[in-house]
Amino acid sequence: MKLLIFILTCVSLSAQIKPLVGTYLGDNQRNYYGNQAPSKLRVKWKTPLGSGKTMFGTSDVRNWKGAGWTGQPLVIQEGSEIFLIQGTLSHHVKKIRARDGKVIWSTSVGDVIKGTPTFVDVGGPAETRYTLIVGSRSGFGQHWRNGTAYSLHGVSYTTGKKLWRHNSKTTASNSRDCDASAVVIGSKAAIPLENGYFTIFSPDVRKARKAVGLPNPKISKQFRLYQDSDRALYRSELCCESSPTMIGSTAYVAAGVGRVYSCGLGFFGGASPKLDIGGDLNGTMPLTNDGHLLLGIEKQFITGQGGVVKFSTGGKVKWFHPLPDRKWYTWNGGLVGSPAVNHRYNSTVSKDLACFVGVDGNLTLVNHKKLQPGVMNRGPRRKKQYPAPLVLDKVKLPQGSISTPLFVGDKIIIGYDNGMDLYQVTPAGKMIRLDRLSGPMFDATPVVWNGRVYAGSKNGYLYCLGN
Repeated sequence: MKLLIFILTCVSLSAQIKPLVGTYLGDNQRNYYGNQAPSKLRVKWKTPLGSGKTMFGTSDVRNWKGAGWTGQPLVIQEGSEIFLIQGTLSHHVKKIRARDGKVIWSTSVGDVIKGTPTFVDVGGPAETRYTLIVGSRSGFGQHWRNGTAYSLHGVSYTTGKKLWRHNSKTTASNSRDCDASAVVIGSKAAIPLENGYFTIFSPDVRKARKAVGLPNPKISKQFRLYQDSDRALYRSELCCESSPTMIGSTAYVAAGVGRVYSCGLGFFGGASPKLDIGGDLNGTMPLTNDGHLLLGIEKQFITGQGGVVKFSTGGKVKWFHPLPDRKWYTWNGGLVGSPAVNHRYNSTVSKDLACFVGVDGNLTLVNHKKLQPGVMNRGPRRKKQYPAPLVLDKVKLPQGSISTPLFVGDKIIIGYDNGMDLYQVTPAGKMIRLDRLSGPMFDATPVVWNGRVYAGSKNGYLYCLGN
């Protein structure tokens, strides 16, 4: 009888579980940031995320705290309760109750988690039905080239139990980490790894093959996202850190070698270059309401400036907006994070808006469908000129930033090196600051839900902010 009750309870619980924000930047289109933003940034609670050691090379050991630069919380509903899933630099993925910050479970994957998990329903038994696809660095204590690199993991959302792991193979790239978030189409998941390979696999542990320790996920296909000729300029920096954006059954991926690829997930799928713009491409591309992609370009490996480019899926550039060169930590300018768009929300302002923040700390608001008449900008490689978008407003943040802003209706939330700002966008296209939280470093991308902002900080805490 007790066993029957347990089974029925699990089935009942499983039926109520629903992802509200189930992957990085919302869903496969990478343009949804939650449902409702607050008008204040007052601290409601904070909960410790811890710290963890990670290695660079063979001897450089560093201790990181809090959440990584793309470490956005997931928002999951269970009945009337809301939970968060947060990857941490302490090696752990954590399930946290949203109303009070209580940690429900915490599971180590063996190295720091810089990115955002992806939630997937694979069916089957309650314990493994809801799986979290988690990327991490390649494993503390392992030699990045010669050892194993378990940098992709499957974790049970229900229990926190580790289900499977993938050993990222050695390539010409100088990294075997995984910063990206997977996309899910039907029974398949797909993710770019920092070894330079776009990997299509099954997240279902029932299809995994047995191995020493944990099972290995079934791999369907892998496509290389760099060319041999890239090594002349990029040397071994052939990583792919961005999360794919899905349009139909095709994934669009910004590779670190200055090129955007389309990757088909079907039977005859393959990888095809669509845009060769140069620079280091770290950010994820949101899909606009006119079927284009917005791409951030870091100032590296180019003679010109980094910035933001809008282009079609066929690779035709609509406009380019350069961002100033500025030395900030290890970056030299351009855009490290991702642009944000606002068309998924009901609002009194235009739904054709986009915003982004450069390494220089300038938050820029544009109408991405309109151009500045007669204005042309020289491209990242300084070989071509492109039209300029219509800039509506620009504000200077107190510090530089590699964070991705949230654009929720008529409000913008942006983190930076020593705080977070909240702005109201007027119908005339001006940004008016509503509130500022000073002190914590917010590199990580926040998320909003029901008038609350949830954001991991480099000071070692996850914050809940609101009115």
